[in-house]
Amino acid sequence: MIRLIFVVLLLLCGFYAHARFTFSEPRVMGWLTQHTARALQGDSAACDDYTDDVKVELTAKGQRGRWEVEGGKAELCGYLKQSSAALTVLQAHTQTEFDNVRITRGGFPWTTARLQYTQRTSVQAQGLPGMSMVSEDTVVLARTASGLRIRELQSQSSGGL
Repeated sequence: MIRLIFVVLLLLCGFYAHARFTFSEPRVMGWLTQHTARALQGDSAACDDYTDDVKVELTAKGQRGRWEVEGGKAELCGYLKQSSAALTVLQAHTQTEFDNVRITRGGFPWTTARLQYTQRTSVQAQGLPGMSMVSEDTVVLARTASGLRIRELQSQSSGGL
């Protein structure tokens, strides 16, 4: 009986430690940086980083007005394909920085985390003036058996086209 209690206690401690490691700032920011790179390069694996029931709310104010993307995974993946195709055609070089990062773990025992940050992206394309975009983003990450997945995405950006 004591062995059983010890094993259960050990498993709970391991699950807790895994959650703490998974949602640590270096781990989350490394994953987010890789996801952003895949999305900008048009890698279809970027769509796999979203849950099937993801909720998306993107708002951008640019030189040509305001536009919005709302919906789920299909809308977001369509947007990512269009954006990366435009960057590919322009042979653009992008640089992204993340500031003001805040991670709030939630869901016992830390099965989700709310990630808030400021993203600054600059785009350089040959023959075109450089562009800079700044966005305030909130992402809800879910810890799944296959790794981190984005459950919710809210973004308000300015700059760009």
